Amino acid sequence: MVRFCSSMALVVLFLTGCVDKSRDVASPAAANGDGSNNDTPAADDGSAQEFDRTALMTNLVDSIFIPNYQATATLADSFSADSGSLATYCDAIGSADEATSLATAQTDWLVLMDSVQKTEMHVIGPALRNDEALHNRVHSYAAGSLATCALDQAVIDASDADFEVSSRAFNQRGMSALEYLLFNSNLNHSCSSQIAATASWNDLAASERKTQRCGLAEKLAADVAVASNAIHSQWTEGDSPFRTEFLNEDSQGENFQLITDGIFYLETFTKSQKLTIPLGLDDKCSSVTCPGLVESPYSETTLRNVQTNAAEFLRIFNGGSGLGFDDLINQEGFTDITLRFQNQLTDVDNRFAQISGSLKDQLALVEADESDPACLNAFANPGGESSIGACSLAGLLKLVTDDLKIEFVTIVGVAIPGRVQSDND
Repeated sequence: MVRFCSSMALVVLFLTGCVDKSRDVASPAAANGDGSNNDTPAADDGSAQEFDRTALMTNLVDSIFIPNYQATATLADSFSADSGSLATYCDAIGSADEATSLATAQTDWLVLMDSVQKTEMHVIGPALRNDEALHNRVHSYAAGSLATCALDQAVIDASDADFEVSSRAFNQRGMSALEYLLFNSNLNHSCSSQIAATASWNDLAASERKTQRCGLAEKLAADVAVASNAIHSQWTEGDSPFRTEFLNEDSQGENFQLITDGIFYLETFTKSQKLTIPLGLDDKCSSVTCPGLVESPYSETTLRNVQTNAAEFLRIFNGGSGLGFDDLINQEGFTDITLRFQNQLTDVDNRFAQISGSLKDQLALVEADESDPACLNAFANPGGESSIGACSLAGLLKLVTDDLKIEFVTIVGVAIPGRVQSDND
């Protein structure tokens, strides 16, 4: 698709150095402004005060990152408990309470997913270790699509005494697998007729298939809880908690970079993988649209996930009620850039109220007339009116991520993560 570029005065100053072969680095000395609007008082000797990056990191860790991981672990424990809503639903299958119990379990899954989506904006430390093993046990969307046929086979295998969730690949575990088992009303398997394991599955009574699905769901929910608790405990517990290591001033530069790497999730996944690729606005989608790449297709809550990601990005940017990137950028003399980020993210949040239906509904509008440039126009001119609000939303997010890749990294003096390549949208 056509790439749309913002007009940036500092492009010639961008990418002036290199940390390693996987990163692009911008010089902190240049940005789209002259620094004349610096409201931070100067030091007594007339020189600019040095911003306390360790204090910023400490605030983010203590007021956002660790509380987010703790909240997710608590919610996962509750959801997977013997007395939790999932177990209650499993017990209610075939009874008069089945529908009500399922609705409660689905609601609790949504609340847990909201919490998980917040943590997606700071996948660092324990969540990042061992190729993101703990992170992918909780939610593996960033690592690839759900393997529904393999998951259908796992449903059957889960009744065996020697079944272990740990034997299953990440694309059969975590929040997406739970979504499939709880929200997918089609009880038939998704495998081809050549798969012997599922050959007789469709002949089973509906209640038996629900019960078997629920049996695996309970095992997967317990695994999500274990992984969520492991991430939180590694941050805070033991003789050498990761929090202490992370806030060590000797590794400040490296760990500060990890925080900024984390918030680039907004570019790689929130904007691109969740929106522009499924909408066909990115050449990674070779069809008119790519509904198979939607993050939460069964609950139809992808847009809710995107909204949560964007709101959490802004909370991290502002440092919650404490020290944030806004303060750093302001001290560098670019309060206009801070305001622009904040206003653009407000525009993103306001757009959700103007979108009719789910992302699935929005893709259907794009598919209705593949020669109609309405989506492309909405993406290129996101401030205007459009019948396809998700395309405008993607365009509004692109305004933010364009500034993230140029203005932000330049002023803050960090590198663009290696996973962020040039936009194809």
